[in-house]
Amino acid sequence: MKRLWLMIFACMLCPLTPALASTSDAQLWTAVGGDVVCGIAIHPPNTPPIQLLCSARPIPPPKSKGIGDPGFVFLGSVGHPLLVRLNQDSFVGTSQVALKAGSKWSVGPIDVKCTVGVGAVRCVNRAHHGFVVTRDSYRSF
Repeated sequence: MKRLWLMIFACMLCPLTPALASTSDAQLWTAVGGDVVCGIAIHPPNTPPIQLLCSARPIPPPKSKGIGDPGFVFLGSVGHPLLVRLNQDSFVGTSQVALKAGSKWSVGPIDVKCTVGVGAVRCVNRAHHGFVVTRDSYRSF
């Protein structure tokens, strides 16, 4: 009987316990109300993926002139984020998964981890380089 009461009490507390963050390995995902789109960058066939690619309006163009649209950044397992211009779809996936605040993203071969907040996405690699992007700003580190 004592055990039953403990179980009832524990179940009453369940709604008060915050949900555990979910982890995604989606090939293509959105966050911050669809303002940030990220996923695995296209890579050669029969090779593992090596870079995360993100797109958002506040991501600045690279300093060098070039052809293509601004607003894209690559991040690999090591090194700093790389701002680029792209003029074609360069994501592996085609079906976007919306990640909610509190979600985390990672894919085995790419040693990059992203955390989705209410208004921001933060991605960091194993060399501790990365970026934070919101609806209105971009900052690399």
